[in-house]
Amino acid sequence: MSQLALSNLLLVLGALAYLVSGIFIVRALRAAGARAPVGLRAIALLGFVLHFSGVVTEMFMGDLIHFGFGMAVSAMLLIAVAITIIESFVHRINALTGAVVLVAAAGSVLPVVFPGTTYPTEEWSLLFRVHLLVALAAYSFMTIAVVQAIFLMRMDRMLKNPVLAASDAGLLSNMPSLMTMERILFRIIACGFACLTMVLILGGFATMQAHGVAYVWDHKTVMTWLAWAVFAVLLAGRYCFGWRKKKALSWFWAGVFVLAAAYLIYRFIIEVFMA
Repeated sequence: MSQLALSNLLLVLGALAYLVSGIFIVRALRAAGARAPVGLRAIALLGFVLHFSGVVTEMFMGDLIHFGFGMAVSAMLLIAVAITIIESFVHRINALTGAVVLVAAAGSVLPVVFPGTTYPTEEWSLLFRVHLLVALAAYSFMTIAVVQAIFLMRMDRMLKNPVLAASDAGLLSNMPSLMTMERILFRIIACGFACLTMVLILGGFATMQAHGVAYVWDHKTVMTWLAWAVFAVLLAGRYCFGWRKKKALSWFWAGVFVLAAAYLIYRFIIEVFMA
């Protein structure tokens, strides 16, 4: 079996483990006050190991590195799953864990469909690799924040609509209060913002090392700085002026869109429509 075939097999098996774990976590939490069996974490952990092995096997092939839209999404979700699994050891398994694992089940296999571009290993310096890892971590935190924001919006609608609340006594009944979920959301955003700040700092050093200037003002750099500015305003509004609910979420979704456009959306268009 070739290395590429092996990596694809590992990614598919990892996705299946995620799918099983995610479905059973969500089903277990359907009843009010229910708890998901701890054993489901082991299935998610198995999926993570297979996913990690698949990403490493496909990204690094001898003297070549494969990277692109599919690998970026898969690696980003790999880190997101790692964060949620670690969190599940501190707190009980919740709906956020199940949702992130289900998202990972769909996104982890994208390198099979979008293999990306091949780069010589020597083109990626150690500094650039650290920069890339921190960038993936930033996207991972924001992905978890997106899932949390969706749950937050759903809970807010439930509280305003008794009929809707009566029809859904499952997943959201096992979540913390609205205020607590909002605090958790902004902690996740703050972690993502800290990573994004490091991305811009390390990116400046990496570009200086490669090109002799701190920043090359291409699409990716401009959009990343713009996303950083949007999240900076959001966090300042939250902690200085108490922004909540619709106003805060409007800024959050704007920041997520700009950040996605900085690389993921742009790279998807390049690989699918301009290949």
